[in-house]
Amino acid sequence: MAKTQRKKIGIALGSGGARGFCHIGVLQVLEENNIPIDCISGCSMGSIVGGCYCAGVPLEKLKSVAEKINQSVVLDINISYSKCGLVKGRRAVNVIKPLIGEINIEECPIPFRATATDVRSGTLKVFDSGKVIDAMRASMSIPVAFHAVSSGNEILVDGGILERIPIDCCKEMGADVVIAVDALGGVPSTDFEPNGLFGMLERSYLLMDWQNCRENIKKADLVIVPEQGNRSTYRFKDNAYSIECGRIAAEEMLPQIFEVIA
Repeated sequence: MAKTQRKKIGIALGSGGARGFCHIGVLQVLEENNIPIDCISGCSMGSIVGGCYCAGVPLEKLKSVAEKINQSVVLDINISYSKCGLVKGRRAVNVIKPLIGEINIEECPIPFRATATDVRSGTLKVFDSGKVIDAMRASMSIPVAFHAVSSGNEILVDGGILERIPIDCCKEMGADVVIAVDALGGVPSTDFEPNGLFGMLERSYLLMDWQNCRENIKKADLVIVPEQGNRSTYRFKDNAYSIECGRIAAEEMLPQIFEVIA
């Protein structure tokens, strides 16, 4: 009797700023339970965690680095009208680059894609070649918060503007099953009080983002949503909490995961 070929499994890691560290916990649980990962697509923080993992960075190493990250480590404030943002992003790159070096997307042991939004053309940019670090830098460029990235005729910002979780990318890489990880969650909580410029910016972004995401997320075969309460996307502290939330959510979903990949 011919051996049944297993399904190809893709993991789509969504945007989420500091909340996106939950992706590390989810990947840990998948790895510990010997669930194969055939490809990963990532947006914003999802591109950073996914890109590092696909490039071969051990999850324990990634977890150790993530737990040490705080505001001063990643936020190099430099208000630039020409770059359309408050943060240069060089510090963030300097944290990631020692982990992955100059590896190209084509060289990753696990196939990887990252997404960004080209605000000039209004289209989604999918990185399927070139330096992983360059794809990450473009993908994480939250509008107004980070400097936009210019590339040829393109002006690139966070891919989450058009697609929070790049599910189609996994399918285009040949995934039979797509497991999506939503770091931001569903309908934004009604427990909201205005708290300065960034509080209002974050709230507005979450509301627009949820409206854009509602239909697209249905394309996934399974969605893991780590419960992180009102944790801010912009406050880089207590990152171990997000990692643990990812672990808890993935562990709770293990029966459904094994069912959908069977």
